[in-house]
Amino acid sequence: LTLGYNAADKMTKALVKRRKLTPSEAMLLHHRLNGTLSLNGFKHIDIVIRSIVENMDIKKKVLAEVEGQVNPKTILATNTSSLSVTEMATSLKRPENFVGLHFFSPVNRMPLVEVIPGKKTSPETILSVVNLAKKLKKTPIVVQNWPGFLVNRILIPYVNEAVRCVMDGASIEYVDKIAEKFGMPLGPLALADEVGLDIGFKVSKILEEGYKERMALPALFNDLFKHDTMKGKKSGQGFYNYSKKGKVVNQSMINIINPSHNTLSETEIQDRLILIMINEAARCIEEVVVENAGLLDLAMILGTGFPPFRGGLCRYADSLGSDQLYERMDRLQQRYGRRFEVAPLIKKLKQDQLTFY
Repeated sequence: LTLGYNAADKMTKALVKRRKLTPSEAMLLHHRLNGTLSLNGFKHIDIVIRSIVENMDIKKKVLAEVEGQVNPKTILATNTSSLSVTEMATSLKRPENFVGLHFFSPVNRMPLVEVIPGKKTSPETILSVVNLAKKLKKTPIVVQNWPGFLVNRILIPYVNEAVRCVMDGASIEYVDKIAEKFGMPLGPLALADEVGLDIGFKVSKILEEGYKERMALPALFNDLFKHDTMKGKKSGQGFYNYSKKGKVVNQSMINIINPSHNTLSETEIQDRLILIMINEAARCIEEVVVENAGLLDLAMILGTGFPPFRGGLCRYADSLGSDQLYERMDRLQQRYGRRFEVAPLIKKLKQDQLTFY
């Protein structure tokens, strides 16, 4: 509980410093917080958002416990980044009151919230949490219950491809530099360190189970992401070593990866990083994971910091043109295989000379 109060205090102090809050407003916020070690009093609560470890069995157990302590109209939400909301709901007596609410990290800064209905979630529950997200000054986007939902489903292949680029001979710094030059706020490997390599590995495994060969992880990744001392920024070691002086490339990580001595061009690295995301975005639109290309682009800009000046993944794809997009994707497929297999929608755009928008 003390950790929770201290985290909230740190956030409000930062807001006061930036003049987003007055000291008295910050104090009022703290008076609204209550910490407890039991579920007593939960009968009067309108919504419970559960945020615990990404483990299906533990989530089901805790949700069932909470459901037994709340009133019949209480909405139960889970802050999950990749696990099936429909499966979680099987442990509940009132699945119509249950929904996924995926806040993006750091939650106090990132504006996006993915709203994920399960198979039995009622329209009233969806509407209630969408309105709540708006009251929290967030941007809610309703997405379908596929592994990784929308943003992580597109983002994880990007991070994994960055690791493959290093395996193929590019330096860690060079890969991150190319992504940043494209406009990303942080390179994919630095991003993996920020999120935590252990968390990234768990989400990657869920996507591998869901999408099979297309998102299969090389055997090396098991060593890479499960290394006890290398969990990214939080442990001080990941793709970079972190200290008060800043960050430097972690030589131990390079030794684990044992890269080949190929030379990759800037264009090839950029294509591998960005086009793999566009390909997955096309599949998300085909499968109606999100309503349209505009909402997908909005989610990627607000959830990952994808460069707004490029308009989002689909808008950037349109700027390349369907012919060039297909040719570059096809070239990557011929060279690297299944994970770059061109999405049917991209083939259709080329065939009919259409665009995402």
